[in-house]
Amino acid sequence: MQTTTQTYSSPLRGITGRRVLGAGNIAPATLGFDDGRIAQQTAGSGACLDAGNLLVLPGIVDIHGDAFERSVMPRPGVSFPYGPALLDVDRQLLAHGITTEFHGVTLSWEGGLRGEAYAVRMFEALAQLEPVLGASHKVHLRFEAYHLAGVDTALQWMADGRVHLLAINDHLPTMARRMNDERKLAQYAERAECEMEAFRNRLRTASRHAQDVPAAVSRLIAAARAANLPVASHDDPDAATRQHYHRQGCAIAEFPLTVEVARLARQLGDETVFGAPNVLRGKSHTGAPNATDMIVAGLCTVLASDYYYPAPLQAAFKLVQLGVCALPEAWHLVSRNPARAAGLRDRGVLAPGMRADAILVDDSQPGLPRVCGAIVNGELRHATVALPLIDLADQRSLAA
Repeated sequence: MQTTTQTYSSPLRGITGRRVLGAGNIAPATLGFDDGRIAQQTAGSGACLDAGNLLVLPGIVDIHGDAFERSVMPRPGVSFPYGPALLDVDRQLLAHGITTEFHGVTLSWEGGLRGEAYAVRMFEALAQLEPVLGASHKVHLRFEAYHLAGVDTALQWMADGRVHLLAINDHLPTMARRMNDERKLAQYAERAECEMEAFRNRLRTASRHAQDVPAAVSRLIAAARAANLPVASHDDPDAATRQHYHRQGCAIAEFPLTVEVARLARQLGDETVFGAPNVLRGKSHTGAPNATDMIVAGLCTVLASDYYYPAPLQAAFKLVQLGVCALPEAWHLVSRNPARAAGLRDRGVLAPGMRADAILVDDSQPGLPRVCGAIVNGELRHATVALPLIDLADQRSLAA
């Protein structure tokens, strides 16, 4: 079939297909849409998209993705305006089935790509482009714990409603251990848009007030909780760290570094996030636990794109191919569960009252699922094949 791209300016009234993932199984179904949500009953008539034998799945909710950085800075020291970069990212997201994206925007003592100026550009571009973006774009603020000078800025951003998830990161110790590695230091400095010695000085400056870090982080977490924002801790190295953050209200363990941390997090009732690229590659690129093993053990509740947008879609199907679980269970890891972790109770499943966010997937070629269409808030925002429209009234007549 010839590849094409199509959009509809008016909202769809529904979707019908022979393989729709509903409450817990895949079966023929017709879903009506009403004002961007899935209706209790299908409308009397109107344009209904016929998915045929394509899989109809809830849109992917990605609660940690920083691959946008490569569109903003495709090469170290080479940056582009956020406007066109985010338009490109939006198309990538839809093409890979991600209908809700939490961009991992970093506020760090490093500066450059992960400094305040770049974050502000992100906020401004998202606000400006909102009318034309196809996916739902949100901000996951990755706050570097040693960036004491940025605490008030982060507090203001949360108060302004710019942040939708807060994560506490602490990469300084790892970076400090690598300061004698000229290759790594050059990478850090290029991303930070400074000379290598200047980067060393930034790290030394950030390290000087280590005793003030715990109080500053606690202040941020308390403000996020008061604003009803979900909070994550990133790369917990040991059980004591997870317990510490759990007591403060961090209910998400993002990329725990050991099996013991993941096990404790689940015992505490916390969400555990691992990288979908980890599933695809069969291992972590940092030596963290194998995500597939964590899923088998019941210690992973969420898969995130991390640094590679195609990963959630591909990982879910790989889990099925490996015999780890059936597709409905695998899909929970990339849709229902991340929506729950992020406090988004209006998406993640195709059920009455929920947002009409759905994707159409061609899984005819084993190991290579392809998104043929993406519906966001009841509107077709992306399509790569001709998708027929029928009238809902005709659909009901055929069913009868």
